[in-house]
Amino acid sequence: MRGPRARLVPLVLAALLALFAARLVHTAYVKSFTFDEPAYVGTGLYLWRTGDYDFARVLLFHPPLTFHLAGIPLLFFDTGDAATQPRVARVLLDRGEPAPDALRVAARLPFILLACWGAALCFLWAREVAGPQAGLLAAFFFSFSPTLLGNGPLAHSDITGCVLTLQALYALWRWERRPGPGRLAACGAALGLALAAKQSALLLVASFGLELLRLAWLRDGPLRGASLPARLVRAAGCLGAWLVLAAGVLWLSYGGSFAWSTDPNGRFPDVPLPGYLRALLFVDFANQQPRPYWFLGELRTGGSAAFMPLAFVTKEPVGFLALFALALTTLRARRDRLAAFLAIPVTLYALTLTVWLEVPLGYRYALPLLPLLQVFSATQLAPLVAGWRRTAALAACALLALESLASHPHYLAFFNFAAGGPARGPELFLESNLDWGQDVTTLARELSRRGNPHVHLALFAVEDPARYGVRGERLRGCEPVTGLVAISASMRMGLYSAQNLFAKPKPDCYAWLDAYTPVARPGGSIFLYDVPAAGPPPPQRSSSPR
Repeated sequence: MRGPRARLVPLVLAALLALFAARLVHTAYVKSFTFDEPAYVGTGLYLWRTGDYDFARVLLFHPPLTFHLAGIPLLFFDTGDAATQPRVARVLLDRGEPAPDALRVAARLPFILLACWGAALCFLWAREVAGPQAGLLAAFFFSFSPTLLGNGPLAHSDITGCVLTLQALYALWRWERRPGPGRLAACGAALGLALAAKQSALLLVASFGLELLRLAWLRDGPLRGASLPARLVRAAGCLGAWLVLAAGVLWLSYGGSFAWSTDPNGRFPDVPLPGYLRALLFVDFANQQPRPYWFLGELRTGGSAAFMPLAFVTKEPVGFLALFALALTTLRARRDRLAAFLAIPVTLYALTLTVWLEVPLGYRYALPLLPLLQVFSATQLAPLVAGWRRTAALAACALLALESLASHPHYLAFFNFAAGGPARGPELFLESNLDWGQDVTTLARELSRRGNPHVHLALFAVEDPARYGVRGERLRGCEPVTGLVAISASMRMGLYSAQNLFAKPKPDCYAWLDAYTPVARPGGSIFLYDVPAAGPPPPQRSSSPR
């Protein structure tokens, strides 16, 4: 592409990134902390101030990079003695200083920048494969994805792992195209950053190894050698170099140590193990526990192979689903090197999510897959210059943009219109798929519009509604009340107890609300009822609010 059209490419990319960043910043401002974020924010500040990397007491069984990112902005706040307490965020939230809005937006800024880098990586990768139009299309897919818009502004390991996994695979792709010492070192460093962000990035080690085996089978690949054994030796050397470099990045992420420790309650109580391995053992242990989750209108335990596929077709916009399907139809007619490359990580992640995962708490676990599917779709669709496929692609892009913009800023609760939208969401999924504590601020704005009346609360949330001017009291027990009732979808459907999140909820605790239709759905995750003073009628047995 040359001439005036070529000069438009950076302008269009800048516009996409600017709009993406603006939507992320606004979402970060108007949405309250989700349930896990304070732990990341406070622990990050604690790590910067103390250098204490105790794997369980401080890091909560996770790698440290996301904590570091979340804690950076807090270094510029006056946090007093709170910074030396492992539960810093809880202390700060209870104090109310710094102001909760400032604390929340500041802590989320590094992740907003990281999400924008993810969109830029999609552009770079797709442009390298199929030209600048493909790059812009990939950046468009990424920046208009409700799932990425919902998780992008959160101080959490999900968006960190997603973007750094994309970065590592792109580094591997570039090394494969033109091997060299610099690109080989970039692969190792990128692998280490991804591993330091989230344990699921260990699938990258398998992806790198399997990709090397695939390349070793090719005579004209980057592992040039006269025989297969020679190419395999070179592959082993590359993988070894990457692992050494990745280990060095992990060592730095733990403050220049591997955080060796013993765990009297762990699987190997008397054996000193590095913190990363301890975290991995805990993840494996947690995955084997019979923790309940909500799926298709009922509480379940144990894995479900249908969970992630159904989440994909209900939580991705219909426009993108059509584009992805269209991209698959164009693949049949030609061999595609990118498709062969992506097949390995996509297959590994898909198998892990559908076969190994026993506690599928959220579609967010599939985040690393989305940019790969977006880059693939963009490189398949951008070359279309005429015919029905191009017309269909343009129509689907317009539909994707419409669905994405219409859902602002309630992206976590997004379900596509074919699935019934957010109103039908509680019948399908809960927790981070819809209700993750993000709408305390949304509820406060709704109540403010109503004159700030008194309200009975049963919220799955980490922030105190009173901090945002809500006048109310917590629902205690299962007895009916009158007046306004604000209840999170997770409580309403019986996944959690309003009295104790870690206790088994009483069946049909809020069945007395079945007789009423919510007067509002703040953010899509909270039901607001107005129960008349005459009192509710006798409870009916039902699991779905009207």
